[in-house]
Amino acid sequence: MVHFGQYILANQVPGWEEYYIGYKTLKKRIKQYASRAASASDDERDEIIRTFSRLLDSQIEKIVLFMIEKQGLLAGRLQKLRERRHIIQEGESHIDNDTEQVGSEPPEEFDTVQRLMSEYRQVGVELLQLLHFVELNAVGLNKILKNFDKRVGFRLGAHYIASRSNHPYSQLQQMFRHLGIKAMVATISRNLAELQTMSLNTYSSTISLYHEAELPRAVVEQEPIIQAIETATDRLTQQLSFAAYVANELLLPPPKDEIHELLMKHEDSHFISIQLNLMNAFLYMVNYYIVVPTSNEYAKMLDAPGSLCGVIIGSMPLAALVSAFVYSWWSNFSYKSPILYSSLILMAGNLMYALALYFNSIWFLVLGRFLCGLGNVRAISRRYIADHVPVKELTRASAAFVTASALGMAAGPALAGLLNNIKFKIFGAPVNSVTAPGWVMGAAWGLYFLLVLLFFKEPNRDHVIPDSKHSSRQSSRHSSRHGSKSMNLGTTTDDSAPTLSSPLLYETSLHPLHLEQNKDGDIISDDGDDSVLSSEYSDAKAVQNLTELMKELTLPVRVLLTIYFMMKFTSEILISESGILTSFYFNWSTFQVGIFLALLGLTVVPISALVGNYISNIYEDRLVILVSQVCLAVGVAAIACFCPWLPYTKYQYVGAAILIFVSSSVLEGVNVSLLSKVMSPRLSHGVFNCGFLSTETGTLARTMADVLITITGWAGEQNLLNFSIIPTFLLVIVAAVYTWIGYFSLY
Repeated sequence: MVHFGQYILANQVPGWEEYYIGYKTLKKRIKQYASRAASASDDERDEIIRTFSRLLDSQIEKIVLFMIEKQGLLAGRLQKLRERRHIIQEGESHIDNDTEQVGSEPPEEFDTVQRLMSEYRQVGVELLQLLHFVELNAVGLNKILKNFDKRVGFRLGAHYIASRSNHPYSQLQQMFRHLGIKAMVATISRNLAELQTMSLNTYSSTISLYHEAELPRAVVEQEPIIQAIETATDRLTQQLSFAAYVANELLLPPPKDEIHELLMKHEDSHFISIQLNLMNAFLYMVNYYIVVPTSNEYAKMLDAPGSLCGVIIGSMPLAALVSAFVYSWWSNFSYKSPILYSSLILMAGNLMYALALYFNSIWFLVLGRFLCGLGNVRAISRRYIADHVPVKELTRASAAFVTASALGMAAGPALAGLLNNIKFKIFGAPVNSVTAPGWVMGAAWGLYFLLVLLFFKEPNRDHVIPDSKHSSRQSSRHSSRHGSKSMNLGTTTDDSAPTLSSPLLYETSLHPLHLEQNKDGDIISDDGDDSVLSSEYSDAKAVQNLTELMKELTLPVRVLLTIYFMMKFTSEILISESGILTSFYFNWSTFQVGIFLALLGLTVVPISALVGNYISNIYEDRLVILVSQVCLAVGVAAIACFCPWLPYTKYQYVGAAILIFVSSSVLEGVNVSLLSKVMSPRLSHGVFNCGFLSTETGTLARTMADVLITITGWAGEQNLLNFSIIPTFLLVIVAAVYTWIGYFSLY
């Protein structure tokens, strides 16, 4: 095992030593902070974080400025090569005319084309050397942040990367985007392609523009140096914008460092299975919200009060509270079986919902929705993405999952509106505006059942419980395949293979921030007491019981879970009672309610984009959370009815509803993002992980909100709004006060 500090020293480019990250200096500073952290006050902790962040900023600035300087020198060489190439092209026609007249071979000076190609390749080699420099520094930065989190005990790593990565003046971004390097690679590719055609006497002024555009791509496929550069840049490129921000909602555990697990994860990925998981998330959210515009009307048809819509809607999350535990356990053994089982339950639940009018039974209606809640396999879909999506696709898949859920939320009410005018019978059972959602969703889940049965692939689980011998065999195979190549540019350890036919950097399909090996195949560790195969935090054993869980629920985690509960409670109150309120106050039809809710749901994606790409990069998360709660409180107060002093208008309702929903969307994204940064490493995996806790918290909030609607509805529809809004407003105020109390524990 090689310590990472020694690894950096052994692989530094001669003459560049002073520009590498000061790994040993930073580790010494971490040791000093670790001795102070145990007894540090909140102010001292903030000062440690600020000081160390500024130190890292200085290191990154040194690295980036050197990188830009080297890029400028290489760009200057490319400019000179461009001038030489232009001279060669000007002399080509004159040489061709002379050889035609004399009938002899072209002069020896024409061999300059080959030399020029060689020099372009040499610039590529030096570009690859620069990428190696960046790669070592990127891995070093990641290890330093992990070391700080582990030894000092403050969760700085995720916050530091998130706050620096997408800022308009981000220097950290320069390390990963490589726009200048990509431009030079494009220049090298194009010139090599054209020089190849010149050397083969195939260049023509009448060449197709489309064919000419394909020349650089052809060179990428043929030139090993270009392939090596592209591989290196792909490893270093991170998806740090909107997709990463949205993906935080899943609170996925950090990737493991086990070699065989990551390799198996890459090999086991199955595109259709991933898409079926996304489809499940979409259909379930459609199923949840499709009944919102018509549930109060359905209850009245069954001689029940319209306010019973709270129980009708809330029975789904109530059942999901229980089913989440079962499906989480079942996913230890299979994914396909519980998904198929849940699809059958959802089919049965929706058919019971559709037939409740035929049997004139309110209990049939509520039980049907309860069965739909038992079919919630969101926990399985989330785990499948975490365990069986390739590391390089994980952020994109996570963001797609969250986006599919948001689109399902918008599509549900819209579909209910479109089904408003349907009216016929199936074997005597009525199909109308209130029963159609059950029939449609029952058919949709039936089709989904067939798709899963035919196309879902059960992943290989051999890597779930690693075997030490298996790990060593995988490590040995990986090191023999990828680690035997020399790390020194321009040399080779195999006399039979030229340098450019072998990778110039250690080659792996894995991101270097998750897995590092040296040229001898050894795992690179930053501490002598770390095990060879370790997770991100080697001592972060998962929480096993409720007693351990309560110890890990620190003040910032409790604050953020409280905010999450309040936010889900408030949005559920708004959505679930929208049908009955708009019908009572404004005489809106089912179609109008459906379109209104659909438009609200569609704001989720652009709002997330705005927060992820702009707001979170400028303002602190805790400040955004506090301001969002103030806006939410204003929206909740504004939606209340102040009759007889003020008339209640649809403009007041729509404006306040938009403010509540937008504030909730902003609050949810930032809150979950911050939760992923402050939670204990022990809550990043296991049964009681933070993703599971947030899901259960949100589900409980929805259930209690729907129960409140039903209870307050007994006072009459004229009192439903205020009687439900007053406790909601108090909850928002309590959450805001609690946020202020724990404000300085959030960072």
